[in-house]
Amino acid sequence: MKCAVHHSEAVGVCVYCGRALCAVCSPSGATQRLTCSENCATALAQNEKALSMLLQKHLQSVRINAFFYLLCGVLSIAGAFCANYYLPSPFLIWFCAGCGLIFSVSGIWQWLAARERGR
Repeated sequence: MKCAVHHSEAVGVCVYCGRALCAVCSPSGATQRLTCSENCATALAQNEKALSMLLQKHLQSVRINAFFYLLCGVLSIAGAFCANYYLPSPFLIWFCAGCGLIFSVSGIWQWLAARERGR
């Protein structure tokens, strides 16, 4: 591969725009990632910041989902107990208990996934 500017042999590629860089063009900065210009370095930093923010928002969403599932599970199980005493309908009792179990398992699963991703 040839350098985009000097047409000599390339030693690397810009991680943002994909241009080939020779030894003269490649900056000797403190960053670990190779970029061809300050504009590419700035754009790359902005992209990484946006990606980090998206990952944090996703983690927050998973935690909220876990709380919602656990809350629905507890309410459904409480509904099954209440149905046992006030409306002794086997279908209603089993339906509420089954929903409560499924919601609780889903909530625990989401909570564990959020905890694993947060590390």
